[in-house]
Amino acid sequence: MRPDDLRNIVHDAFGSGTELIATRPVGGGCINQCYRIQVTARGDFFLKINRSEYLDMFEAEAEGLTALAAHCSLKIPQKLQPGLFDQWSYLLMEFVNPGTMHKDYWEQLGQGLAKLHQVSSDCYGWYRDNYIGRLPQVNGNSESWPEFFINRRILAQIKLAESSGLLPVTVQSDLMNLCSKIDQLLSIEPPSLLHGDLWSGNVIRGPEGTACLVDPAVYYGHREIELAFTTLFGGFDASFYSSYNYHFPLEPGYQHRFDLYNLYPLLVHLNLFGQGYLSQITQILKRYK
Repeated sequence: MRPDDLRNIVHDAFGSGTELIATRPVGGGCINQCYRIQVTARGDFFLKINRSEYLDMFEAEAEGLTALAAHCSLKIPQKLQPGLFDQWSYLLMEFVNPGTMHKDYWEQLGQGLAKLHQVSSDCYGWYRDNYIGRLPQVNGNSESWPEFFINRRILAQIKLAESSGLLPVTVQSDLMNLCSKIDQLLSIEPPSLLHGDLWSGNVIRGPEGTACLVDPAVYYGHREIELAFTTLFGGFDASFYSSYNYHFPLEPGYQHRFDLYNLYPLLVHLNLFGQGYLSQITQILKRYK
């Protein structure tokens, strides 16, 4: 991105009298351009930028950060605002300076997530659709967790994969067969407020060395789907799960349901990154034939 574009975005966000002192590209996933920016008299900020059509994605993320900050004891970056300037959409937020990992980092993360999951609602879902990565995440409200999981999570991703030719007919058939009996395999609990995209890349160290949650895809769902996601792509330390279970014990057999729930993020990754994730999906499906 050109320096002039960055300056214009900063002026749009803070006012034309604000000077952009320094910028540095930083990692922020494969979807957005991300920068650490230093602004006169205001300090450092984290800036995400994408094309103008992604404004709704940034607005949904900002609303998710607000929801987490209202209910979560863990560190959540303060969002300033999503905005639109010329052909660019952006999200500006607090820059989180990482500290040395606290000795109780994983235990505190487990306790904090357990407290978040105790925030409940009358229905599963969310008041608006949002995004997981750059993909639409269909929400709405449902009184039935199996119905919500099948229709708003699995079938929605199957439809995307089918339209792009990523899902072989045999795998799709196996997924549909599993959906027909999945209500017999899941436990039922009241809805929990979920981060929604909780893997190791979306948990960073805050300035005190404790966990900070970023990039949410919030909704009210069964908390086991959140815990299942944490076991993918690197996983979390065992002390995290012990702490979580101490503060908010899980129903017996929860670990056997993790594979079922991980079909959702694996289908998301199939739709985002291609057929490299098919083998993990098919291995899970074999266990339920």
